[in-house]
Amino acid sequence: MASIVDSVDEKARVLRFRTAAGMISRLGSEQLKDHFTAVIELVKNAYDADATVASIELRETDGEQLLRIQDDGTGMTLEDLHDKWACLATENKLREDRSPVLRRRRLGQKGVGRFAAEKLGRCLVLRTRTAGDDRVRQVRFDWEALKGDRELREYEFRVTHTKSDNFEPSHGTRLDIRGLRIAWRKVDVAKLRTQLSTLIDPDATATDFRIRLSTPWQDLDGFLSNPLPGNETHRIEFRLDQQGREHTTVWDQGDVRQETNVAEALPFGPLRGILRYYGRGIRKAEASRGGSGDADWNVGVRIFRDGCRVRPYGEPGPEGDWLQIYRTRYLKGSRFRLKPHYLEGAVYVSKDSNPLLRDTTSREGLEENDAYHALVDYIQAKVAILSEILREEELREERQRIRERYVKALEPLTGGLSRCTSDAYRRAVDSADRMVRKVLRGSEAEPLLRNAHWECLDCRDSWKVPRELTPVRCRQHSVGRDGKPTFKPGCGSSNIRRKENVPRGKEPEKADPFPVDEVMAGAPAYVSGIQLRPVIDWDMGERDYEAEVRPERRELAINGRHPAFRTADALDGTETAEGTDIEALRAVAGLTMHIIDSASLAWGRWHFLQSSQFDAFTTRYAELKEACLNSVRVKLAEHASPKDAT
Repeated sequence: MASIVDSVDEKARVLRFRTAAGMISRLGSEQLKDHFTAVIELVKNAYDADATVASIELRETDGEQLLRIQDDGTGMTLEDLHDKWACLATENKLREDRSPVLRRRRLGQKGVGRFAAEKLGRCLVLRTRTAGDDRVRQVRFDWEALKGDRELREYEFRVTHTKSDNFEPSHGTRLDIRGLRIAWRKVDVAKLRTQLSTLIDPDATATDFRIRLSTPWQDLDGFLSNPLPGNETHRIEFRLDQQGREHTTVWDQGDVRQETNVAEALPFGPLRGILRYYGRGIRKAEASRGGSGDADWNVGVRIFRDGCRVRPYGEPGPEGDWLQIYRTRYLKGSRFRLKPHYLEGAVYVSKDSNPLLRDTTSREGLEENDAYHALVDYIQAKVAILSEILREEELREERQRIRERYVKALEPLTGGLSRCTSDAYRRAVDSADRMVRKVLRGSEAEPLLRNAHWECLDCRDSWKVPRELTPVRCRQHSVGRDGKPTFKPGCGSSNIRRKENVPRGKEPEKADPFPVDEVMAGAPAYVSGIQLRPVIDWDMGERDYEAEVRPERRELAINGRHPAFRTADALDGTETAEGTDIEALRAVAGLTMHIIDSASLAWGRWHFLQSSQFDAFTTRYAELKEACLNSVRVKLAEHASPKDAT
């Protein structure tokens, strides 16, 4: 066996790197994730070549599929083919970081994107023509002929010249790829169309670069576009300038607010972005714009650099979840409570302003350095703001639904009370009002400055009350400017609150957006001309009566903390089928039936205490219950009548 000294010239003690022919496969088939990525890389090359249109054509020729990618860019001279296209990992795009004609910021850096053609097919025919040249340069590459045990420099690819008669446009580059490694189906082309469409900035109303598709399926052909959003329910726009000032604008269901803050030093540099949330769902929003409801146009938050998209950020699936919204949404304590598939957004960066956000060698994504991780944290914080807005809105909506359900459960009681008369109730209310007036007349009038303002949330009336007194119903303890009682009757509602006087220029402290009402009031009824409002009172005790009559407050209160109420509330159905009879109603409207039973019992008991006659109890109990059930029957008849009419 020969020694190394025998086999190598001793005078040439140097090492030179050599490139095996298998490197082409490493840079093509093995480096790129899929065939869609390969096409996108070649389209990006057309963008870097100052093309205004990149055409992707798929057609059948000689019994096999042909994939053609053509652009109207500057084309390549013989020197360009030799010094740039045929040089692996060339740095010409680093030295010349902008295109010569349109001065675009180049998307390519690594000098390997051209080998995406090897990922797509076994044979490539490259034709290129520069402006003013009547010849077309042609090179054929048979990738399968490259053997891994030979060096790449041993292979020669002859450049020939052809006439330009059948070469359109007048300048540019055409790549004909044959021996395709996959059979392109309609579903594959549709997915490619979607991914190519997302290369286009969704907020760009005009662009100097367009992509056209031509396939055997006419419904997929034509110029591609990313539809402009417009039906989002929420939107956040943010901008971080060079000086570290942060400008944020939030659109929340038509309400707009703006904020300006000074952010801490962030390594990724200035940027801008937008987040959109489609409360009705992205598919419905897309269909309402006339697009396809099945398209994945707007899934995820994407990154655009110098006007072109950086993949895979925002792609459907785990690889696109760079903000980890899907992965952390259901974890305890997660900041993200929104629906990720309803979220769409874009983050705009550039190579000039964000030099630390660099491409990986595979051209799929950015290097995960400190600048990238800081960017992730920053955008996550913006998504968290949107998530908190949505959480508060959902809580408000849920509380409103609960309130509407309780008010609906009180409706039969209001209808039943309105059919009843009771002189005893009228006398009790008059007696209670006289006692209040007597107390007020006996008290000394307080100066105006000692008065407090109160308001009723039901009738929207407001009045003044001496500070040492606390009203429990509308216009109770009302006084005039002179401090004397006004005796003006109110609506009887206990849904009141004290008004706060806020000095000019000072904002009030943020109140709890979801206060728990101690009393939930229904629509008022009138018994013998006197108001009697059904309410659900959560301030009563668990051991108190299930319901009670309060003539001094003009209320018939249902105990919301009683175990029977909580049980009925938990078992209650919120919907009643059309034509349901009274007995079946008990199974689906347990809360309504509990309110009727407990209110009728309290109504009879109160009349018994007023007269000490048991007949008063049974009569009043049966009267109110039957009136309430009749009110339910009327509602059921209203639901059933359209069905009967048909």
